Amino acid sequence: MTASVRAMRFSGEREGVQRWWHDRALVALLVLFAVVVPFVTHRIYASDEIEYFSYTHSLFFDRDLDFSNEYLHWYDSDKTKFKAIYTDLYKKTEPLTGLPINVAPIGTGLLWLPSFALAHVYVLTGRALGSHVVADGYTEPYITAVCLTSYLFGCTGLLLCYSLAKQLFGRRLSALAVATMWLATPLVFYTVVAPPWSHATSLLTVTLFLWYWMRTRNSEGRSWRQWALLGTLGGLVMLVREQDALFLVVPAVEVAGRLITLWRGERPLDHNAALRPVLGLVLTGVAAAVVFIPQLITYKVITGRFGPSNVVAGKFNLSAPNALNVLFSPEHGLVPWTPVVLVALAGLAVLWRRDRIMTAAFALALLLQVYIAGSFLTWQSAGSFGQRRFINSTAIFVIGFAALLSWLLAKGLPRWALAGFAALFVLWNGGLLMQYALWCSSQRQGLDWATLLQDQLKIPGKAAGLVWQYITNRSAFYRNTPKC
Repeated sequence: MTASVRAMRFSGEREGVQRWWHDRALVALLVLFAVVVPFVTHRIYASDEIEYFSYTHSLFFDRDLDFSNEYLHWYDSDKTKFKAIYTDLYKKTEPLTGLPINVAPIGTGLLWLPSFALAHVYVLTGRALGSHVVADGYTEPYITAVCLTSYLFGCTGLLLCYSLAKQLFGRRLSALAVATMWLATPLVFYTVVAPPWSHATSLLTVTLFLWYWMRTRNSEGRSWRQWALLGTLGGLVMLVREQDALFLVVPAVEVAGRLITLWRGERPLDHNAALRPVLGLVLTGVAAAVVFIPQLITYKVITGRFGPSNVVAGKFNLSAPNALNVLFSPEHGLVPWTPVVLVALAGLAVLWRRDRIMTAAFALALLLQVYIAGSFLTWQSAGSFGQRRFINSTAIFVIGFAALLSWLLAKGLPRWALAGFAALFVLWNGGLLMQYALWCSSQRQGLDWATLLQDQLKIPGKAAGLVWQYITNRSAFYRNTPKC
């Protein structure tokens, strides 16, 4: 018996395949995800959530894209809380079709449909056995289904982040980076406290696209089938959030790098070798466009043309005047709200020496996200928890953070110190989460640094009570905001 075979058996591997349960870091992440499940909120609240949910409900029950009955349901359920739904969505119809406005893309609603259908089967089965739960798509089983599905999407996206990072930096550092980027960023809010937005779904689709791109990178190039599948995943990314289409720049950078390498080579330029990746990139774009067709049809039905509502166009200034504010504004900027991101960006500089194509591709994709976020006139995401529009870039932040941890470890910093370093960012974000629960609506519009740091020091004394209220009396927790 060879030494390699003995090592394989000792590690629990057979024929080169390791059992997943032998990956302790992966198991630790799965346990963490399972422990957090009881904390996931099951409710639809904000107007964005209702727009996503309306796709699912209307397609399943009405087989149309007229959301009049969905909007009226939420408005009738609480005319004060959902007044904006009535005034901004129901009353302001599209001029060419007369249909109510829905500025949300269709992708999230489509991906919720399977679990929504299972919830319907569950309700119908319960009614056959004597239950009185109404099978109208609005009762608790349906809401629970979409909220838990979003949480599952978020966790799956994080596992893909772990798989990406593990190839470069090993298991423990990668698991630490994933846990930190979940708990120290707005992602934890939009997977646990407010899951039925598009952000968890966006995380999953973007990370799946990046994961498959990385998995199929090799010196021989992709097969045509792999290029087509990469484009299919890119189209799915676009269905969930149109601006996520900018991540398709990642394979474009790879192709550009390959062409530069061929051009600088010592041998004469092999035109066939140069043409193949270019055609592969074209195939990727074609496949993405085909998958995006349902969104084009949705545009046509709702707005009367193959484009989004004019409401969306009115929110943009493509000169991106707020790009720096998006990053550094003391009230709304990504870095002040989520300082761990600055560490992740420093990690990308470390990654440059290891993989220049990946670093260039990720850096350009991130810059494009800064550009598009800075183009929004509503760039502040006022009232939101942090800069939620960057949740789609979580995989890039995980890679960057893991790269910096790996560099610090190589410099002699012990693992316990790395964990403590990460914990500081988690505690900062946890404090902000609890302050967010206590802030009045005006204070949620941006960080008030005059009181923020003082209040962060007070949070430990309030933390236990807030967590207990969140667990035992969730509705009261959400009404915890003091009068201003």
